[in-house]
Amino acid sequence: MTRIQDLEDKIRSQGELISMKDAQLADQAQELRRLRRTPGPASIDELVHVERIEIDRLSGGYDENRDGRPDGIRVYVRPIDQFGGRLRAAGRIHIKLLDLSTTPEKQLVGEAKWENPALADLWYGALLSSEHFTLSVPWRHPRSPPLGKSITVLVSFTDLLSNRAFDAQRVVDVLPLNP
Repeated sequence: MTRIQDLEDKIRSQGELISMKDAQLADQAQELRRLRRTPGPASIDELVHVERIEIDRLSGGYDENRDGRPDGIRVYVRPIDQFGGRLRAAGRIHIKLLDLSTTPEKQLVGEAKWENPALADLWYGALLSSEHFTLSVPWRHPRSPPLGKSITVLVSFTDLLSNRAFDAQRVVDVLPLNP
């Protein structure tokens, strides 16, 4: 009987521990909701925040080793705030390159992801010039680049402030603008 009683005590103890953890999680969720609100009537949505993203028209093929063949696609991504301004926002970016001129199983020709710390070094901004993240996505199979002359670029940006995801799509030329 002692073994059974020990197991019952252990189960009761674990149940109490689970109840305490549930209460802590509920308290933390309530605190998070409170912290997301700024002092006064303002909310996080009233702060400057990402409203959408754009893929710049100059995105396209790049030739890193200058052998005359594109090595991938360079994508210029711009987060845009609710006022229409460019915003250097913290977040995560996931890019997929699709060659829609081929069969579905061969369409994914490149893919890359960046997390926030790495994105900080990839921001380009100059006075009276473009401001964007400069992201190079190499071909998935470098020895067999895509057959099509254009690539569909899919970008997903997840804003770190709001945890909202924003998507953009653009068709770009495979050949570099400046070979």
